[in-house]
Amino acid sequence: MRFLTMIGAATLAFSAPAQAFITAPCGPEFTPLTITEPWEENSQTFANGAIRIFEMFIDPNVASGAALGILHPLPAMDGGPYRTCTAIYAGPEFRFFGQAHVAEATAVYDASVGLIVTLPVSFVDGSRVLLRFAVNQATGVVSLL
Repeated sequence: MRFLTMIGAATLAFSAPAQAFITAPCGPEFTPLTITEPWEENSQTFANGAIRIFEMFIDPNVASGAALGILHPLPAMDGGPYRTCTAIYAGPEFRFFGQAHVAEATAVYDASVGLIVTLPVSFVDGSRVLLRFAVNQATGVVSLL
């Protein structure tokens, strides 16, 4: 029982930082100029190119200025298909983290939620957490897991 309690506490401690992440429509700071270079290392495509994730860095003079961008399809509409951009920020107050390790991202498909992407995110204090989110191409929704 003690072992299970320790595992539960460790799981909660590890997952707690991820609860602070938020999703939002990409703001005006998401431009090609703010995508971290080299693009080959800081962006990755999934679902036959339909979904692209990328690290965006607001200000190279600030140690903690990164956010994650996701380009993904919207549901089929008249004249579509269309794409949109959803951002994942560190939280509502201080929005940015140190680095999104996009090159280490992995993805699996789950029919109930869509494409599940997992990647490590670092903070300036040296901490590193796993960020997990799902992209549902049928609904156009990005949700944190």
